[in-house]
Amino acid sequence: MIRLSGLLHSRKLNDVFTPGGQPSVTYVGREHLGIEARVKRAISQPSIIVSLTGPTKCGKTVLCKSVLEQFEYVWIDGGQIKQESDLWTKVCNELNYPAEVRMKEASSSQGSASGSAGFEAGAPGNKVSLVVTIGGSRLRAQDVDRTYRVDSMQTALEHLLREYVCLVIDDFHYLNEDVRTSVIRTLKGPVFRGLKVILLSTPHRAFEAVKAETEITGRLKHVAVPDWSEADLALIASLGFDALNVDCPNSLVQRFLSEALGNPLLMQRFCWDLCYLSEIREASVLRSQVKANIQVETIFNEVAQDAGLPIYEKLAKGPQSRAPRIMRPLKNGDEVDIYQAILMAVAVTGPEDKLSYDQIRSSLNNILAGKIPQKLEVSNALQNLSGIDREEHEGHPAIDWDDDNADLIINDPFFRFYLRWKVAPQAK
Repeated sequence: MIRLSGLLHSRKLNDVFTPGGQPSVTYVGREHLGIEARVKRAISQPSIIVSLTGPTKCGKTVLCKSVLEQFEYVWIDGGQIKQESDLWTKVCNELNYPAEVRMKEASSSQGSASGSAGFEAGAPGNKVSLVVTIGGSRLRAQDVDRTYRVDSMQTALEHLLREYVCLVIDDFHYLNEDVRTSVIRTLKGPVFRGLKVILLSTPHRAFEAVKAETEITGRLKHVAVPDWSEADLALIASLGFDALNVDCPNSLVQRFLSEALGNPLLMQRFCWDLCYLSEIREASVLRSQVKANIQVETIFNEVAQDAGLPIYEKLAKGPQSRAPRIMRPLKNGDEVDIYQAILMAVAVTGPEDKLSYDQIRSSLNNILAGKIPQKLEVSNALQNLSGIDREEHEGHPAIDWDDDNADLIINDPFFRFYLRWKVAPQAK
């Protein structure tokens, strides 16, 4: 019993439910889908760049780090790469290589010692280093510091190849087009020689690497992370509550599943909040019970407010405008401008994580009582919203307007959750 008690007390809440972190106790590998096996096989193939894709915060990072657990790898956040040199500087930093090295060289007091001959003279025990310069002078030698800039790209690639270290670039799609092209061209040769490279992207950006350099067609292995089923999400709750020795009513778990938008991070957050509000901080010897009087709406409102409100407020303001915006009447009697109307129209769809222009336009017709915006107004507003978000959340935007396919992608599940809980009710 003492041993069991010690085991139970070693389980802390923050070690069990880890929203935003790397789960261990509540890691769900979804073995029945064979995802890990497909990633391992892709990495094992020679001369292949692996493209691992899935929605933002769907578990790509967790999956990739789990697969690479027994290997050395360098992990680079693509959102921080503005130019190719940034990538190699960051790789060298991870490998603990300096950007510059300093070396000491012997020099005469009158100039360079290059090509000079040196020897020691003086009384025993009091030797002086002397050099003979090119001009024939014999002078006291001095130590001169010289600084040499390290070729970070060459240094990084040589180390990665020599030590069999895998290079992982997360959010590869956030590199601008020119940088993506340059990086892929640089990597072609090393990959052919055996360098392992994994690029993590969202589904609609899956083949950005091929677009960047058509010559790697046939050398790119795409592995898609499937959407989460409710049964797999339920395992997060089951594993976590068992580890904490907690009983949770199935009705609460089902409510969480209906609101999680198929996202494991949201499920982790709901379960963590439930335990915290039930004053469960660690496992106990006696079976615990979550508080029966907890209002889950409190959890949902707090989760929505924490992550989604700052994004929404910035987008709802829209771009700066000299002229007053046209106010458009809602069917509920309120008035909003085009940016607020579009966000509401998106919210009442669920919101879906991907919406076509036609779906957004149809939703606008459903919530507006008049002054329906024209097609060009809507597409311009969507481009403006995407641009505002990209500037505000550089590297990790919540939304992305795909002008080529006329689709709006909502990357951030927490922003989707905010739209669902805080914005959609305003349109009704």
